[in-house]
Amino acid sequence: MSAIRTFWRTGILGRCPECGRTSMFNSYYGLHERCAVCNTRFESNSGEWLGGTAFGYTIGALVALALALIEVQWGIFAAMGLSLAWTMGVIAAIALAATVVGYRPAKAIWFALVYEMGFMAVGDDPPGTPRPR
Repeated sequence: MSAIRTFWRTGILGRCPECGRTSMFNSYYGLHERCAVCNTRFESNSGEWLGGTAFGYTIGALVALALALIEVQWGIFAAMGLSLAWTMGVIAAIALAATVVGYRPAKAIWFALVYEMGFMAVGDDPPGTPRPR
């Protein structure tokens, strides 16, 4: 049940995975260095943001694939009179917008995974140090 709670409060709400009382984000994309309440370091290792980026791009790719399959099956854009080039442009623009909008939740979900796997550090302890629960 603890993992479900962590994914809810971190992945969906964008809150600290340890205490759940403060936001991880200081802007739409930027993370605070640490939680103001429990001192959890959000990026304990360099490069941890790459997983969130991969998730964000995956959201855009899935949206593009879904729109392409919908177009092949039902021809919605062709029915609007759009040429193939315009259809591809519209699908690309929608997929890009989905990537931009979906990046923050993707980053939060990634950090929920990092936390659940024990790779997030509390205070100045190294990542993987057991936390009192």
